[in-house]
Amino acid sequence: MKSQKQVSCIVTFVGMAVVLVAGCASPVDPAAKEAFLGSLGNTSITVFPAFVRNGQESSYDANGAARIGEFLTDDNLAEVTVSQEHVPVTGPWHHNQARMLRESAEDFATYVTDHPVETEYGLLAEYLFLGGGSVGGIHCYIIDGENRLAYVVLLNSHWSIFAEMSPKTVDDCTNVLIEVLREDLESAGAND
Repeated sequence: MKSQKQVSCIVTFVGMAVVLVAGCASPVDPAAKEAFLGSLGNTSITVFPAFVRNGQESSYDANGAARIGEFLTDDNLAEVTVSQEHVPVTGPWHHNQARMLRESAEDFATYVTDHPVETEYGLLAEYLFLGGGSVGGIHCYIIDGENRLAYVVLLNSHWSIFAEMSPKTVDDCTNVLIEVLREDLESAGAND
């Protein structure tokens, strides 16, 4: 995994369009991304319970992990193991979503380093709730066996799918994330 100094900005893949946030370099390792996309249909992924941030409070959603795992299995994208382990995300709440994404990705990589998965990849979703219960963002991280960030999603109200689906609950966040993953991974030719 890249160091915090090397991981300075965020990239998201929506419809396989690469969008640079804040005009910086991608935290996704290009070789890891290529290997991940090329392995779909013949790989394995451990899906962890989604990390749910609600201001300074946090919780985990095992149902979200099960639903994401079911999607990956049903679409023949990966052999899935659903973990019940909670990945500790320690970075504080920030107004800067890109910074939160970077810190959470680093926490996930550290966790996978200390607790290796038996699959080729690990996946963690993260949902950000604002005051009043509104959803501020949705993240997803996929780490490979070398603890490199192979794939990342950053969504908020600036993305049309987020605005159209207007998530209000944890289940809504999972629905949005599954739709984005379906669009991204199928457009990558993974489900041919």
